[in-house]
This record gives sequence, C-alpha cells and structure tokens, in this order.
Amino acid sequence: MTMEPDTVVQILLRERMRVTAAAAAVVRDVHAADDIFQAVVLGALEHCTRFHEPDHVLAWSLRAARHRAVDLARRRHLRTLPDDVLDLLEAKWDDPTGPHESDRAEALHRCLGKLTGSAKTLLNLRYADGLAANAIAGKLRRSADAVYQNLSRVHRALRACVEREMSRIHGPGGVPV
Repeated sequence: MTMEPDTVVQILLRERMRVTAAAAAVVRDVHAADDIFQAVVLGALEHCTRFHEPDHVLAWSLRAARHRAVDLARRRHLRTLPDDVLDLLEAKWDDPTGPHESDRAEALHRCLGKLTGSAKTLLNLRYADGLAANAIAGKLRRSADAVYQNLSRVHRALRACVEREMSRIHGPGGVPV
C-alpha cells in the first residue's frame, strides 16, 4: 500500500531538522540546506507512490538531501567530507532511535529566541553568514579574542538552556514526564 502525499509531507515536516542538518553538514550553508530540503520535499511528492512506510520516506529523504548537497558543494567548488565520513553520518541521521532529536531541536529553537540581540547577531555572523572570528571581529570592531569569548559564553548559555528545557520536557534522566 502506497503512502498518501499528505502523509509524506507530514513525515518530512516532522523530520525537517534532521534532513536539513544532513544537507547543512555537507554544504555548510543553512540557506542552501533549506533550499535542498524544499527540493527533497518536491522530489518525495513526485515519488510518493514508491513509499510504503515512514522509515522509507526518511531514509530516501536523507539520501536525496545528501546527494543534492554534494552536487551543490561540487558546483560551488567546496571541499566535502569524504564518502566514508558521510556514510557514518548518514547512518546516525537515519537512526530512528536517536533520543528525542526533534524535542532537542525545539528546545534549541526556544533557547535561541531567548538570546539578546547582540548574541543573535554574533551567532548569525558566525553560522548563517559563515564568518570566522577574525572577520566577525573586524565587522564588530572588537578583538578576535573578545569574539571567541562571547561565542563561548553564548554556546554555554545555549547548552544550559537546552538542558533545562529537555529536563522540563523529559524529567531527570531523560524519562518523559
């Protein structure tokens, strides 16, 4: 029995972070990874008669995202991770037993929303724009050391916030409340 297009879209939206992260790990560009996710959704809808279960949709989507990302990276003349490393990553991404990854992503999203404007700017420059600390320092008229220290502080704050959110959702020890 084949899957309905609505079901395929629901699965992909639920797994959006995982599929987008798979693409972003290769192209190192979150905007390109979002574009790749959209192309994967369209491709899945074109092939939805081939899918018979949710795990098949996820596996196909992760593989499609990987291939599209590698193609884009090659067109942009980016060095990609070796295939054996991508194989290991793909096995991890495809593991449905991963502990509450969508909960962790939602927690991170909530925590990012709590950051100050300057912390958000710093993270955007580093990760969305892909700038190195020296380039960020030049843009913000700070020392590279100050940028490293600020990034470190923001990372620690995000880690602590995500851990608090996860314990609120799952209780101590990761047991769902």
